[in-house]
Amino acid sequence: MAEPDGSSPIGALLWLTRAVPWTPLAVLSYVASITVGTLSLRGRRIHRGWHSGLFVLTCVLTAAAAAFSFPGHWVRGLLLALALVPLVLLPLVTVPVSRHPRRHLLLGLAASPCCLGALILWAVRP
Repeated sequence: MAEPDGSSPIGALLWLTRAVPWTPLAVLSYVASITVGTLSLRGRRIHRGWHSGLFVLTCVLTAAAAAFSFPGHWVRGLLLALALVPLVLLPLVTVPVSRHPRRHLLLGLAASPCCLGALILWAVRP
């Protein structure tokens, strides 16, 4: 298979999907979202809008990382797709957060084993 040269729009898109480390970006965004969400719940002076923005970014990056993992790294893509399930359910099941902080926390952390597994698979690149 020839390497994409970036001179055409399709070639540039293929180059971008391979050049960007999508899995670590998704996991980093997930960890940042957890950190900011925890700090905002613990009474720190962090506006919850930051947490919401990071959450949306996390979902987008995780979906992109999952999509760009297929077909070459299907196990990593499957793990990232599984991580999306609790993330998508999170705003549907735990709103308002003030009434369900424990449920929100547990459902949000349910994606962490999948994210960790995907990150490990990305790091070893079988």
